Amino acid sequence: MAISRKPKSDRAASSNHNDVGEMFAQRFSAVNIYVVALLLLAAGIVWSGIKTAETVQQYHQDYKTLQDMKKQQRKLQVEHQRLLIEQQTFSATPQIASRAVAELGMYSPTLKDKLIIQPGAPVIAGDTIATADTDNSDTDSDNTDLSPDNPASTAANTAEEGL
Repeated sequence: MAISRKPKSDRAASSNHNDVGEMFAQRFSAVNIYVVALLLLAAGIVWSGIKTAETVQQYHQDYKTLQDMKKQQRKLQVEHQRLLIEQQTFSATPQIASRAVAELGMYSPTLKDKLIIQPGAPVIAGDTIATADTDNSDTDSDNTDLSPDNPASTAANTAEEGL
């Protein structure tokens, strides 16, 4: 008989492990836990990356919206300033009129208070009738209407300036 170098105890050890599947299950049960943990970590990293990208995208959209709103605010401020100036312009005339009446005692002249003098036309001054002096050599002391829309006063003023 041939002498076998294998001890008989190996056969006894192999008989303790009945199935190879059980052996792999025992050996790889710890590996399965690690694989599951690594898969969970990888899924968490991927999920975190996706959420970070979504957050950055939302930030960019919000920032663009903010910049658009700031431009709109600047335009509205310019419009507001323009409207304030326009409002002050339109409200200045009544303020001047009310201050002239209240502080200075000024009033708008009535028809009786107005005296229009035309060259060559008779002028009623009190009870006497005088004719307007058509000669521009003197200072036209009879002309009391100095309003800018009076052609007689404008003509007299330009004639005096020419001398």
